[in-house]
Amino acid sequence: MYDDVQLDKSPAGQILRLLQQRGELRIKEIEAALGVTATAVRQQLNALVAEELVARTMVREKRGRPHAIYRLSEKGQALFARGYANLATVLLEEILEVAEPELAQKLFRRVSARLGEQYAGQMPGEALSERLEALEKRLQSHGIITQVDEAEELFVLTEYGCPYFRVAQQHREVCEMEIEAMEQALGTEVTLCHSQLDGHHGCQFQVRK
Repeated sequence: MYDDVQLDKSPAGQILRLLQQRGELRIKEIEAALGVTATAVRQQLNALVAEELVARTMVREKRGRPHAIYRLSEKGQALFARGYANLATVLLEEILEVAEPELAQKLFRRVSARLGEQYAGQMPGEALSERLEALEKRLQSHGIITQVDEAEELFVLTEYGCPYFRVAQQHREVCEMEIEAMEQALGTEVTLCHSQLDGHHGCQFQVRK
């Protein structure tokens, strides 16, 4: 996964930033802009396409051979929009301040369902261990350090950092929202056994096999 540091300094990060700034580009245009070989550009682009951060389209001109055009995918665009996470938190706080309890519960149920759908959409594996690995990667791509351990009858997912911590301090229903989203995506029972809100180092979830 590509974090903010890699976006600044790595060859892949330079390509992502170039596509963000200039839109659709051919390999020759990227090569000229970065001062590297076409082979190096192609190598990085293939990896970025495999990560679904860059989309590739073949274009056929009236003359000459078809050529590929590269642009940021929606997933790639999201790398440059992380500042909106704080805006989402502020909006959620304000909604919960003015909403009636019943309306707030309805809101949480709708959000957990949407999150569950998003999680599930990025978990192609059938085995629970595969889906957990995909969930772990998704959380880490959003800056949340996670760890998955396996016990005899369950898995333990630990999040070292809470994306909703500020809101959860006043509205612990947010924790239930996250649990319901995980259960929908993983297809099994999830239990929160340790929470940062109670002074623990991280939030720990037991995932039933």
